[in-house]
Amino acid sequence: MGEMDLDCPLSVLGVAEVLQTKYAFISGGKARNGAPILTFPDVPGIPEITDEQYKKVVTYLCTIPALYEVEKGFVIVMDKRNDGWGTVKSILLKLSAFFPTHIQVVFLLQPVGFFQRAFADFRSKFVKEELEFKVVMCNSHEELFEHIDPSQLTKDLGGDIEYDHKEWIEQRAASEKFSTNINNVTQALDQLAARYEETEIPNDVAGTEALIREHIQGRKELLDDLNSASNHGEILLNCVKGNSQEIPLVKLIHVVALERLLTKLEQNKMQFEMFWGRHENKLRQCLQLRQFEEEFKLIQYASERNLEWLESSMLDVGETYQQVEGLMADFEVFEKKAKKSLETTDRLYRMGEQLIQDEHYAMDSIRPKHAELQRIRDQYKRMLRQRKEVLFKARDLHDRIDRANKWCNRGLDLLANQQIEKFQTQGGADKASHEIREFLQKAHSLNLSNPREFRNLFEGIMNPEVKAIVQDLLKRMDEVQGMCEKRLSSLQKGKIKMIM
Repeated sequence: MGEMDLDCPLSVLGVAEVLQTKYAFISGGKARNGAPILTFPDVPGIPEITDEQYKKVVTYLCTIPALYEVEKGFVIVMDKRNDGWGTVKSILLKLSAFFPTHIQVVFLLQPVGFFQRAFADFRSKFVKEELEFKVVMCNSHEELFEHIDPSQLTKDLGGDIEYDHKEWIEQRAASEKFSTNINNVTQALDQLAARYEETEIPNDVAGTEALIREHIQGRKELLDDLNSASNHGEILLNCVKGNSQEIPLVKLIHVVALERLLTKLEQNKMQFEMFWGRHENKLRQCLQLRQFEEEFKLIQYASERNLEWLESSMLDVGETYQQVEGLMADFEVFEKKAKKSLETTDRLYRMGEQLIQDEHYAMDSIRPKHAELQRIRDQYKRMLRQRKEVLFKARDLHDRIDRANKWCNRGLDLLANQQIEKFQTQGGADKASHEIREFLQKAHSLNLSNPREFRNLFEGIMNPEVKAIVQDLLKRMDEVQGMCEKRLSSLQKGKIKMIM
């Protein structure tokens, strides 16, 4: 006897020609030790089949029970009461020459005709000398029941199982078709997972987003197919079960097969969803990385341009108060844009920090960019603060320069407008002296008289042009102050003469 091929590719359609003649069948019945029963029924007039046809049909039927049952070996029931010993011998020889697994025993319901009884001596010698397995001769149902419980035998053997061979073939064909569908869906799941796993992710945000949409759509379509197959299987299972509370033995084979396929389908779905969870997380992380990298490049480029502008404009403090006001207006516009850029930089910095905390797979690439964002942000804030301080100091400086120029002009006007003839009286001279001293006193409020203090306050913002303006101004102030002091001296001398 040959060994069973557990990967037998046969299907019910592949053996349908022989199977439809009811040459043999599996009803789901079992012997007392749990071994599956294979029945060769009493169907006289079945055409003789070839050895190849026999091998196919018994190999197929032996794949139907569960593997642990098959490994126990089969119990064969041959019902040939209305047939001849020639048919019996043909089947027994085929069983002896080939059977895909172990045969425990053959129970034979013997031919009962007058001429068949004449072969008693022949049959006894044949069974004892030419067969490798045990054959138990039975003359009636009752003798068969001594070995097999009637609940495990079909009606035609006096048992309880209602076996409809046509229905069995139809249900088996439906189950196998469903199995093929499950295999196709499973293969599609595996292929999709492999394709997704091997897909090279684009280096840009738009390409990565398009890939994610494509993969989500592919998953949806496949899950739709899977759910459709599952629904079909549930409907098929309910049809096979019927309305009875208990599942008949003859249908139990199909029910178990369908339930196993549905379980397999659910397991495959769970495995794919576990893969999808990992794959989607990878895609999302890749998208986060692409977004981070693209925004980083934009921020880095814009920040470099803005920092260069701040660096180059740092010493531009204008030459007049009005020019400084214009520079401050320009800076306010720039500062508003800079704040938006800083907000973007801060957001991207926090994003990078979160990616690092989440242990993103590209942490080694993210960390240096995260540090660069910190540097850009700090430098940006520092230079904005410095520029603002420079402009405020420049405005203060030019304000003092303007007030000093006005002070000089008022001094010159004061000296020019004093009438010399009034100096001849004591009252006129005192009034003129008081005006000049009051004017000189106001020079202290300009804070230009202390060179060291002035240098400490404005040294960082004084370019050559401003220094020249300040130097000219200080010279002019000295000249005006000298003229005033000279006038005071003249007035004092005049007063002395008037007293004398």
